[in-house]
Amino acid sequence: MRTVHYAVASLHYHKKIYLPYFIALVVMTVGIFFTLCLINSAQVVYHSLQDMLTNNPLNEDKNWDNALQFFFSQMKNIYLSFTLVSLVALTVLTFFFASYSFNRRQKELQTFFASGRSHFNVALQIIYEFVLPALLVVGVITCLTLVFQPFIQRICETIHTQTAQMIRTNDLTNLNNGTQFGIRLPKNYPLLIQSVFISSRDWLNVLTTTIGQTVGLLLVNFAVGLPLAILGSKIRFFRKH
Repeated sequence: MRTVHYAVASLHYHKKIYLPYFIALVVMTVGIFFTLCLINSAQVVYHSLQDMLTNNPLNEDKNWDNALQFFFSQMKNIYLSFTLVSLVALTVLTFFFASYSFNRRQKELQTFFASGRSHFNVALQIIYEFVLPALLVVGVITCLTLVFQPFIQRICETIHTQTAQMIRTNDLTNLNNGTQFGIRLPKNYPLLIQSVFISSRDWLNVLTTTIGQTVGLLLVNFAVGLPLAILGSKIRFFRKH
């Protein structure tokens, strides 16, 4: 707990240094959270459409399942690419900011070591200085998502519909021997997405999964960015001395 107290005090003391990074952290975390929410909600829509088409007695085409799966794979790949871009951008930003912060606080860190604090204790404080604000951001996003859940749900449904229309247009443009998704399923299949009802319980599961995945990706970002920044700072320190 003392290390956490030191980390909070350090964040308050160095708030001018950390502020630009925290603003970028909020933006990138929102981007990661929202794209993961799109991926998870698209999976729910896929299973709902699968059940709806399976139980439709008028549907005589038995080849729609592969087409449906292929279509939603395309959709999720689009969302996943945005998630990966946000994660890579955040990791690079974490690396450069941590390197800059370590360089600015070099005398302070040396004072910590001279006062008898172990390298592990100081490293743990630095980790807390990055992780605690990230968890706070995720907590705020979670609360806002729960409060504005109907609005966020409508946004996700709109994006799914627009993405479906974009994929369908691309499929029809690159039609290959009449086997593309736009031919296997009704031409108005983007409207099928709008007809899918996702219950509040399903959306709660989507949000719960998204929160866990967001925290996991943020930890991956810190697990990559911080050690590289520490390694780079040590290399610069040894070169100077």
